[in-house]
Amino acid sequence: MTSTNSLEPAYPCGGSVESSQKKHLRTGLELNLPLETTVRIILTCIYIALEFKAPFVRKIQPEELWLYRNPRSDSYVPLTMLWPVVLGVPGLFFTLHYLRTQDRHDLRSAVLAFTLGLGLNGVITNTIKIAVGRPRPDFFWRCFPDGVMNEDLRCTGTDMRALMDGRKSFPSGHSSFAFVGLGFLTWYLIGKLHLMNERGRGRSVRVILAGLPLFAATMIAISRTCDYHHHWQDVTIGSLIGLVLSYICYRQYYPAFAERNCHLPYLPLQYQESCLGSSPSAIKNQHSPNRGKRLQAGAPPPPSGSPLVTKSNYDGRTIEGNGADDSEGETRSLLSSAIEQKEAKWI
Repeated sequence: MTSTNSLEPAYPCGGSVESSQKKHLRTGLELNLPLETTVRIILTCIYIALEFKAPFVRKIQPEELWLYRNPRSDSYVPLTMLWPVVLGVPGLFFTLHYLRTQDRHDLRSAVLAFTLGLGLNGVITNTIKIAVGRPRPDFFWRCFPDGVMNEDLRCTGTDMRALMDGRKSFPSGHSSFAFVGLGFLTWYLIGKLHLMNERGRGRSVRVILAGLPLFAATMIAISRTCDYHHHWQDVTIGSLIGLVLSYICYRQYYPAFAERNCHLPYLPLQYQESCLGSSPSAIKNQHSPNRGKRLQAGAPPPPSGSPLVTKSNYDGRTIEGNGADDSEGETRSLLSSAIEQKEAKWI
């Protein structure tokens, strides 16, 4: 058995993407890219349009007015700071990883998953804001700038933009965008660093690195209660919306964290079929989490007279040998902890 390490990304169908296979993969992705781009443009346009929609005017009872009498203050994390953090920090990591690996498919998958989460989050968050119409903690001073209220609780303020925005407290947009952006970066780092499988456990530096984006998102969310722009319920639900959407969008393009090659994005079905001979069972087995266990347990060997074959296993090493030795050789390569740790090393 001989093994070689490829400088190119290892994909489920083989050690590396050959030139003809690369062309097939690139063609399949480019055909789908215009549709994916259009979807994200539509989501962005809907989000911007919802920004200017008037929210539901919820009746405020006199006994609950104390909830909305907090002083007005500037945002601790204004939009001019939020967007560079939410967009720039993940984008920096995507770019650095691409410069290291030159893997265009991984970069495309990361950007598509990330932008899908942002678009969905913007539409969902703004739709709920408009439908609920909950006043912000400082709504009293937006409604009555002079501090004098009337019996009917009719607003005397003339700043219509401040009044309309004052009724869009639930859920927190800052919190949802912080968690959908920085939360996605956390999932991305967990996959790249193999924190949840045998290839990367026991590395405290990796745990800290992957957790930093979530910590930053948490501090952004907390700041929205400190500057009296949101209630704690607004922040909690907004954070959950962003975190859930980021994970859902991540899993649309990347496998589960327990998978051995969780750092690699999914490949198009047509490319998998071209590698695996258009066999649905082969494709299913290739992505099965129990594949290594079946190999370890000992699958029925092929006929002893099998010819010499060259086979690329799941993590990209090429194994040469006859059919009877393929299963044993691949099992040894999968269970080789020293080689796995070397391949998994990222920082």
